[in-house]
Amino acid sequence: MDRQIKNKAELRAMIRAEQQKFAECSGACFGDVCWHAPDAGGCNWNLSTMEGGDSAACIEKIRPFTATLQAQYNIPDEGK
Repeated sequence: MDRQIKNKAELRAMIRAEQQKFAECSGACFGDVCWHAPDAGGCNWNLSTMEGGDSAACIEKIRPFTATLQAQYNIPDEGK
């Protein structure tokens, strides 16, 4: 599947909205959506380290949503 391009702000907003659905994510936050060269699956972004609250539990709760976003969207190429 070809990925659509979304800017970082759009992805951040979508992920933060998903976090709001889970009590485990109370007080947890990630720094940013970070560009990297496309991985084996073609995705070119990831979340920076999550901190605060029970960040490990929050990551587990939002992982399926984040994986879906990574399969659907890339961010503009910052490697040039």
